[in-house]
Amino acid sequence: MMAFPTMLLTWALAVSAPTTCTLPIELLKSQATNQPKRAIQTYLKHKHSLQQQTCTDTALAYRYILMAATREQDWPLVEEVAIALQSVHLASELEGKELNIINNIGVAYRKAGQTDDALAHYRCALTYARTHDARALIKINIAIVHRNAGQPAIGFRLLEGIEEGYLPSVILAGLHVAKGNTALQLKHYDEAQQAYQQARDHYLKMQDRRNAQAVVANMLVVALATNNLAAYDQLRPESTSDPLLLTDHGLRFIQWLDTFRSYSSANNLSRAQQLALQDTQDIAADYLEFVALLSARFGLNQDVTQRILNKSHQLPLSGALAKHWCTSM
Repeated sequence: MMAFPTMLLTWALAVSAPTTCTLPIELLKSQATNQPKRAIQTYLKHKHSLQQQTCTDTALAYRYILMAATREQDWPLVEEVAIALQSVHLASELEGKELNIINNIGVAYRKAGQTDDALAHYRCALTYARTHDARALIKINIAIVHRNAGQPAIGFRLLEGIEEGYLPSVILAGLHVAKGNTALQLKHYDEAQQAYQQARDHYLKMQDRRNAQAVVANMLVVALATNNLAAYDQLRPESTSDPLLLTDHGLRFIQWLDTFRSYSSANNLSRAQQLALQDTQDIAADYLEFVALLSARFGLNQDVTQRILNKSHQLPLSGALAKHWCTSM
């Protein structure tokens, strides 16, 4: 009879102990980085098993899916994963990783066009930052939000205040992209191009082919902004050299750039050409600032600017998704 409680205790420990997930975590990591749509498909295939058992890699899997869902702008999935990460069963796995999660939720808000929510989450993430690298990462993201909110000068000052000396390549690359985008908004085109090239060099050094290819689109914007069509034509093949690394959003933006390039020599556009450039409904929110910048040449930026303003009033994500970790929200 005395053995019965012991047997119960042993059984309880057995069912609560982490088990090996059937989800291939290394494959998911690679897909989330390079092929986010496939990462989501992999997750959906294994979703039931993740929900039914607490596995060693459950929290890590959710973090990868949060990144993939954000890149694909699958907002319902972003919310689903953000809520799943708050499970009490994952608390021990996530201890010390709060900054990463809150920051990634902030990125989702930024890409959804919810700048106030993004800022609130980045500021919360900053309270978890204990290292120079972590603080630099969050400051970069805060600067991006200010640029998106039409305050590039504030963003520029934030970026200039970041000490680059000891930052790893992954953060340096992001810093240079942010500097390039801010310089572009300020019409400092040479600085923008130099920053993008530095970012690309860092991505190539890290063998991050997806981002090395993605930043070429930014360089194409500079080429069009300066009407350097030779540079555009030279760079253009690099922007789609590996179609598998392109998101649908990225491809649609590059196609819009191609349309703009085909009209860039014209002094006046026909009505059909104007409508083609104004057809931006399928352009993701985080590309609209570049569309507005280029469209201004033909006086067509008002519609795009209005769409950016409209986006700020459309809230695809619920507020305070990281409230679990950010008590001030």
